[in-house]
Amino acid sequence: MELPRTITVTGPGADYTFRIRLQSDANPDVVQGILSQLPLESFCLHVVVAGETIYMPAPSISLGSKNMVERHMGTVYFNTTSQSICFCYGAVTESTKVNQFAEVVEEDLSNLIRFGKLVYQETINQKLPRIVPISVRLNGNNVPTTSPLVESLSIRTPVGDWRSVKQIIDRKCEQLRRPEEPDEIKNIRLGAVKTRAGGESSPFQATIFLQGSLSTLGPHVFSRLLSLSEDPDISLSLIVRQTRVFLLDTFDHFKFLNDLGLKGLDTIGAAYEQALGSLESLDDYRALTDSVRTLIQLFYRWVHLIFPWYLKSDFPGRTEEEVAALPKLEVYNSTA
Repeated sequence: MELPRTITVTGPGADYTFRIRLQSDANPDVVQGILSQLPLESFCLHVVVAGETIYMPAPSISLGSKNMVERHMGTVYFNTTSQSICFCYGAVTESTKVNQFAEVVEEDLSNLIRFGKLVYQETINQKLPRIVPISVRLNGNNVPTTSPLVESLSIRTPVGDWRSVKQIIDRKCEQLRRPEEPDEIKNIRLGAVKTRAGGESSPFQATIFLQGSLSTLGPHVFSRLLSLSEDPDISLSLIVRQTRVFLLDTFDHFKFLNDLGLKGLDTIGAAYEQALGSLESLDDYRALTDSVRTLIQLFYRWVHLIFPWYLKSDFPGRTEEEVAALPKLEVYNSTA
C-alpha cells in the first residue's frame, strides 16, 4: 500500500491547521512509526532554550533509520530521547542536529507561525497557562478515539508479572496524553503539596525540583538505560542491576517524585522494581522500561506547562561587561 504524502496537524481552529509533507525516502522508519500511531491527540508545548519551536508528546518509535539535519523554519522532527514531535516555526537557537521526518507545506507556513505564537503566548508567557490542544491525523476522517479514564495510579504490590505492571502504566499514559489537566498536576499547581522549605509551605519549591528531576530522568536516565540494553555486550542481569542502582538503591527517585506531589509513583516504583525480577529477556526489559519512561516523560510535559516561566522577567539579560561592573554576593557577618 502506498504511503500518504502528507498528513494534517490541527490546532484549536482552522487558522492553526497545517499540512506536513512526509519524507518517506529519507526517513522511512520514523514516517512509518508515526503513521502507525495515527490519529494522535494531545497538548502542545513551547521550548524554552531552542528558539521558536513547539512540540507535542508522542509514543516511542523504534528507529532503524535517521535523517539528521540542521533545523530551519518548517522542519518537523522526532525527538527520540524526549518522545516528542517538534515543529520549528521560526528562529532556532540550538545547534544540535535533529531527526527530520517531514516538512511543513510551504503554503501552510503562515498557519504554523500563527500556531507557534499562540502556544508561546498561552503557555510559557502566562502566569496561568492554558492547555493548547493539537492532533495529527491522516487527511480525511481520521478521528482520535479515547479509552476510559484511569482515576489514579493506585497500584498495589504484588500485582503479578511485569505485563500486569506495564498494562496499568500504559493506561495511565493514555490519560496523561489528553489535553485535560491531571489531578496530580492540579494539586501541585494549586499548592496541595507537603514539601517545605524550613517552616514555609509552597508549591514553588516542589515545582522547581520536579522540573529538574523529570527533565533528567526521562530524556536522559531512562533513555540511556534503554540504549544500553541494545548493546550486544549487555546481559539482562547486568542491565537490571544497573537500573536498580540508578533509580532505586542509592536514591529512590519514585518515592522522591511521590513526595513532590506525583501521588502513586512510589507504588509504581515498587511494582517496577518487583517486576524487574520477573523479566525473561532484554525485550521484556525494554517493553516494561519504555512504558515507565513514557509515564515519566508525560508527567514532565505537564510540569513544564505549569512551571513559572513568567518569572523570566525578573531575570533580565546582561552583557558580560555589565555583569563585571556589578557587585558579587555579600558574605553574612553577624557583627555588621
